[in-house]
Amino acid sequence: MAQENYDNGLAVVNGHSYKELKSENTNLAILCSNNFSVPFNQPIAYAQKVGELTNMLANGQLLVQRFGDILDGKRTWQKELDRSNVRPTLPDVVAGDITAAMPYRAMINIINFIKAMDQVVPGFAAYETLLYSPELKFYSNRIRMDKDFNTNVPGLHCLGDSSGWTRGLMMSSVMGVLMGRELV
Repeated sequence: MAQENYDNGLAVVNGHSYKELKSENTNLAILCSNNFSVPFNQPIAYAQKVGELTNMLANGQLLVQRFGDILDGKRTWQKELDRSNVRPTLPDVVAGDITAAMPYRAMINIINFIKAMDQVVPGFAAYETLLYSPELKFYSNRIRMDKDFNTNVPGLHCLGDSSGWTRGLMMSSVMGVLMGRELV
């Protein structure tokens, strides 16, 4: 896990995988997509506001909360986190209350996902499972391109996540292979 900083100092959590550096924890992201309808047309600003609220509660840092505390309707206190068996992968997180900033629908989706995963992977929904916030993905912008990845700027091609059309390494890699074929 790593902290990334966006414009205006927005701190977000993101996952990284290192060959040499290992963690005792297994980290993953649970992403909830929102499909807004008329008249709303500012999904990126909405996500930024959620991130700003979370950062505000953590005094500009990232929040961490135990899953059991979420279910109990209480915040996680630092002294409780210090006594937990699961240690945060990120050392500079602030124990707190993610639910004070996270929209209801997204929080319910996350809780339901964790409970469903617990049926397949017993222990996934353990009391001490840690949730970090915010992890935000700004996927609303998609670059207009033709089938050969040409943009409206002559000679400029857009690939991978920066294009807004992929959501990870596999699809980004496929775009790279297709672009390579086009250039050959």
